[in-house]
Amino acid sequence: MKTIDIKTFSTQLQDDLRLKLEGIAQENKEIPSRASKSLAAIKYSLDELKAFVYQYKFHSKSEEVEFFKELKPVLSSQYYYYEKLLTLKIGEPLGDISCLKAYYFHEIEQLRKYLMTHKEFYAYCLSGSTDLDEVYFVPRKSALLAPDIDSRFSTGHDSILAVILANQMIKEHLDVLIKNLSPDPIGNSPLTWTAKKAYLVELIYALHAVEAFNNGKAEIKQIANLFESLFNVSLGNFYRHFSEIGIRKSGQTNFIDQLKERLEQKMNEL
Repeated sequence: MKTIDIKTFSTQLQDDLRLKLEGIAQENKEIPSRASKSLAAIKYSLDELKAFVYQYKFHSKSEEVEFFKELKPVLSSQYYYYEKLLTLKIGEPLGDISCLKAYYFHEIEQLRKYLMTHKEFYAYCLSGSTDLDEVYFVPRKSALLAPDIDSRFSTGHDSILAVILANQMIKEHLDVLIKNLSPDPIGNSPLTWTAKKAYLVELIYALHAVEAFNNGKAEIKQIANLFESLFNVSLGNFYRHFSEIGIRKSGQTNFIDQLKERLEQKMNEL
């Protein structure tokens, strides 16, 4: 009976794990429960892979390199990803949006620092070079290896590559979190401007006139773009709207006058 080779075994293990992780994600929408259960599933798969490697005899150096350079890092990177995902969630500060953004940007900077620490190795991996493969991706017993590294199941560098791959996924996750903290783009805001567009233009110019934004340094177009996003409305050529306001026969500040009248009325009622 022909023994299954390590590439086939690793690929089947990865496919099975993918199905398990998809099921966990469907049943667990909250990050803590999803990450915890995913970590357990990945740990089980890694234990299976380790047991297989312990009794497997590599047929060549190239097969060994392929395993530690291309197969194992993909599997173990998922463990580092969910581990970091859980740590991120637990460490989120209790505060306003600015606190969360600062926290996320700090984490992105830590990812960048790790990459810079190993930039030569990462550049080697990206370049497609093979001349140092046996240095980076063939296990060997050495006094230079960290004591917690199992020299039969890791070269040290396969783990570094796995962390880099995980960090790329974490960076994408953080980018989404930061984007979700930003003002809603057009179409996602729960508020829609339903009054006349000329009224909104009138309000924008009034706010600009009293220097309500950035100590008067904000440009009129900046304010208009923000209001378009906030209220799901396209003002088109708002300069034209303003020109039309300027040539009104019945008053140039109809909306502002209306606001003042209604507000005073409401205050009197209260």
